Amino acid sequence: MEEKRSTVTIRGKNESKSVEIGSEINFEAFSSIIDKWQSLIDTVAKIVDVPSGLIMRLNEETIEVFLKSQTEGNPYHAGEKADLIYGLYCETVIGTQEELLIPDATKNYVWSKNNPDVDINMIAYLGYPINWPDGKVFGTVCLLDNKENHYGENFKELLYLAKKHIESDLQLIKSKHELEELNLSLQETSSIKTRFLSLISHDVRGGVGTINEFLKLIIKKYDDYEGQKLKEDLIYLNNMANSAFETLENLLSWSKNDLLHLEPEKIDFNIVEMIESLLSFFKLSIKMKNIEVIKRFSEKHINVFADEDMIRTALRNIISNAIKYNKSNGKLKIEVYKKNGHTFLIIEDTGIGMDKFTIEQLFTYSNSHKLKGTLGESSSGIGLFLTRDFLEKNNIIVDVQSNPEKGTKFELTL
Repeated sequence: MEEKRSTVTIRGKNESKSVEIGSEINFEAFSSIIDKWQSLIDTVAKIVDVPSGLIMRLNEETIEVFLKSQTEGNPYHAGEKADLIYGLYCETVIGTQEELLIPDATKNYVWSKNNPDVDINMIAYLGYPINWPDGKVFGTVCLLDNKENHYGENFKELLYLAKKHIESDLQLIKSKHELEELNLSLQETSSIKTRFLSLISHDVRGGVGTINEFLKLIIKKYDDYEGQKLKEDLIYLNNMANSAFETLENLLSWSKNDLLHLEPEKIDFNIVEMIESLLSFFKLSIKMKNIEVIKRFSEKHINVFADEDMIRTALRNIISNAIKYNKSNGKLKIEVYKKNGHTFLIIEDTGIGMDKFTIEQLFTYSNSHKLKGTLGESSSGIGLFLTRDFLEKNNIIVDVQSNPEKGTKFELTL
């Protein structure tokens, strides 16, 4: 998740400070806790006998009244926002992360000028910072008075206890929110797994079944076969077998990764050697489409530090697609070079390409990814779903560029 920050001004120090803002949680789902906070700030304001008790929340550009005490003479309104341009009382509390006590701002040179709170006669202030469990800023809890007030030690202790109480509730809110998000994620993952295993088992069973029946037919009618027809049928069987093998390989890799929650076992290995090995594996498929393979390796030995098995699986899937969706007499370009401490790997084909929507959905698991190759090669839709996971685990950045009927380019940064 993108980090959200705000800049507050600390009065008296003539200093601006950037702080990280906490979770964007929908508090409507925690109405019972909000009701409790309302009772808390009402009670504290009444005990201390001040017109205003506030729970403030910091946003990126503003600070807002999250809750206000229901006390007579409170000039603030719930939801009211102020721009972070004045150096308000609460900004200093957030910036210093300390208690702030101002008995009478009109008698204080630092606080008497350009102060919106003084303009509405809120001249006495006591406030404490409120933070999320991870230390990120929520806002403040504070008391304001329209007359000079030194807030005795008992009142300070009371407001500090309110601060601790709110922070304790923020821990509960965050934990519950994370649990709900985890539960939703698990439900989605479970749904994907169920659909995924059902489709994969269907693909494998169907593919192997077709191969079996076709072989029986060839054996039965072998003497009647013409040479060219036999060759065509054997090529078809080879495609079916390769597809079933690739699906099983991906399924085994995915199952192992999912069940054992694999972490990458990184070692130094020669990625050029791995690519040559994969091209050898796909030699027949490349030959069948008469694809020209163009290799550009800056060196014969280019070592990378990553999990060898994960990278082999990822590259096998990318190269497989570059062949599967390439056109007859097409080109497959593979380039590897080092620059500025990184290894760059480019795999580019002249195949059928993809539109923008397909690129955006490329690394998800979907039926729409089961597009047949240019020679009718089948696809399970699992390959790039697994590839994304393995690349992410090895901190590899992948950029995909593609145009329909012009081809696709994968650029990996290791």
